[in-house]
Amino acid sequence: MEEENRQSEIHSKGFKMPGLDYNFIKVGNKKIEDIALDLNTLKKVNKNYNNKAEIIKALANRDVEKLREISNFFYNTNGIYFRVCNYFSQMYRYDWYIVDEVYSDKADTKKIKKEFHKILNYLDNSYIRKTCMDIALAVIKDGAYYGCLIPNSTGIIF
Repeated sequence: MEEENRQSEIHSKGFKMPGLDYNFIKVGNKKIEDIALDLNTLKKVNKNYNNKAEIIKALANRDVEKLREISNFFYNTNGIYFRVCNYFSQMYRYDWYIVDEVYSDKADTKKIKKEFHKILNYLDNSYIRKTCMDIALAVIKDGAYYGCLIPNSTGIIF
């Protein structure tokens, strides 16, 4: 018994670090148990979603509701479709830039720099890249995106 405890200590040496838990894998801010497939999202699943004829029929009839359900079903269950949708939504850079124009030679450079910095912070706080990627993903999955743009004192809210 004592030999087993000693062997266990030898094998676990260096792996038991304070503050680390190897029972969970972290992906971003979430633990792997938090990002597992939620079967409740698949309650409206129709068994015909895997039927090619059913999908072609929905395309021919332009049944937008059914096509959205099929798209979301495959996004939640099919890794290839998930990756393709994410790839296309992140393909464009969604970058922005500012062109400064000063119309007076007597302008105060400190004030210009301060205002320029203020505008940069405003745009950085708007998270334009992330928001545009989310919008593109919604368009790819659902075919459309409906949102509201609300200017705020610290940034733009979508």
